[in-house]
Amino acid sequence: MITLKDVFRYFLVLLALSSGAAALAAEAERRTIKLGFTASETGEFRQLSEEFVSGIKMWADDLLDRGADPIAIVSYDDESSPERAAELYERLITEDEVDLLIGPFSSSLVLAVAPVVERHDFPMVVEATAPEVFQRGYRNIFGIYTPASYNMLSVLEMARERGLSTLALVHQESAFPAAVSEGARQAAPGKGFSIVFEDSYPVGAESLDALATALAAERPDLIVLGAYLKDSILFVEALERSGYAPKMIAVSGAPSLPGFGQALGRSSDGVIATTQWMRDGRIPGSFDFGFRYRKRYGFYPSYNAAGGYAAGQIIEAAARLARLRDYSTPQEIRDGMREQLSSMKFQSLLGSYRVDETGMQIGNPIYVIQWQGPHRSLIAPEEIARWELKFPFVPWEER
Repeated sequence: MITLKDVFRYFLVLLALSSGAAALAAEAERRTIKLGFTASETGEFRQLSEEFVSGIKMWADDLLDRGADPIAIVSYDDESSPERAAELYERLITEDEVDLLIGPFSSSLVLAVAPVVERHDFPMVVEATAPEVFQRGYRNIFGIYTPASYNMLSVLEMARERGLSTLALVHQESAFPAAVSEGARQAAPGKGFSIVFEDSYPVGAESLDALATALAAERPDLIVLGAYLKDSILFVEALERSGYAPKMIAVSGAPSLPGFGQALGRSSDGVIATTQWMRDGRIPGSFDFGFRYRKRYGFYPSYNAAGGYAAGQIIEAAARLARLRDYSTPQEIRDGMREQLSSMKFQSLLGSYRVDETGMQIGNPIYVIQWQGPHRSLIAPEEIARWELKFPFVPWEER
């Protein structure tokens, strides 16, 4: 059983070593801080969750390399199930008595877990971006990514500048993809777009051919797809079989992953994706992180991996700034963490961490990439873009 004194010592070591106060750290008993989260080792979110977790583990190892006591990671497979995730976060808090929490992967799972951490008044950083997560009045949920509703705003602007005017919206029936689609729908009139097609499909769909055929009949200039990796690949394959090529197609997040291009080959050429992090996004530490991550795992990191690393950085900064004292109760410790997570301004690997009164992230940028041949090319924001938009989308038969 972890005692109150133990909890303080855990934080004392973390705070002292992170701030360079070696003398204070030497007096502290060497302890292990317990960091809890669930990973989707199976199910819909397996691959994306794996990369997020790899980033967390790399941060924990870097913390140890800087001289701090080790972080003991307590993690379970939530099976990509909201119900299972909620059960496991209850276990992490009440049975494992973890000191710190990071949320599960995906907005759907965070929505299931949020009532649990709220009931225990336990602050938690999350990668979730669905606005609904931050609209329920929770005081213990703190986002690290820009909200999904902002995801496609720069894409709509690029399309408008090139004279496009008709829009099709498609999304998977889960929280994050639906929020991407809804954000684009609300912004469309102000950008001069008329929506000529709008539809969704269930989680786990095995075929999207009927949807793609119906969409093709409306011949929209721009297609915006809210999706994860597997279903985004299914959609592009179905669209190619329909024979219709829009002038632009943009997908949330998934095409920024190498697996998208590997699965589709030439069919990925020209597809646009939004992403929360790029190695060449001019964020301090990005190239170093990318180099070291590739050396460790054998491939370059996605924004999910960078997000996991940034989640660790943000927790570390909040603990350091809280300056917890030896007579703090567990609740006072949580209160100190919450106060810092809600008010601090911090430069993480993702950019400027800053949240509003709901815990929603408002400091980080959105990047836009495009598959150009076998490469993912940064095309926005304009001030840091290294390539120009390849426009219009090349017809399937000309590839």
